[in-house]
Amino acid sequence: MKRIVLATLCMGLFLAGCSKEEPAPLPELPKVEIPETLVGLYSGRLPCENCKARGVRMELAEDSTLLFVQTLMTDTVKVDSLRGKYSFGDGKVSVVLDDGLRLNFAVDKYGALSMLTGAGTVYLDENGMKADLIKIITAPKKKEGEVK
Repeated sequence: MKRIVLATLCMGLFLAGCSKEEPAPLPELPKVEIPETLVGLYSGRLPCENCKARGVRMELAEDSTLLFVQTLMTDTVKVDSLRGKYSFGDGKVSVVLDDGLRLNFAVDKYGALSMLTGAGTVYLDENGMKADLIKIITAPKKKEGEVK
């Protein structure tokens, strides 16, 4: 008899512990506006400490995601494709890649992305040249009512 009561109590506690609680609805967040002119495909060279050259192709999508393809040239050539997210604010683009790499770019008056240092200044190499990613393809305009 004690076993039946104990089994019933255990089953009741188990069912009570597994009851489904409804989480509170999440508040509506304001939509972050990404300028239409920012979305597109960029290409250029970025600095590299342990390689001869680092060519980069970065595609910024409308939904704040990006594809970052880098070609590292040492004694061999290595191509990495990384995904990530970006945000835009105060005239700069902040990039966070899935491997943890964080990059910041300033948007210049011609639409190019200039790499920023940790201090927030435009990066200049030993020859005084900026590390720019030039926009080579602009995202096509969507027609009214078209869903991507």
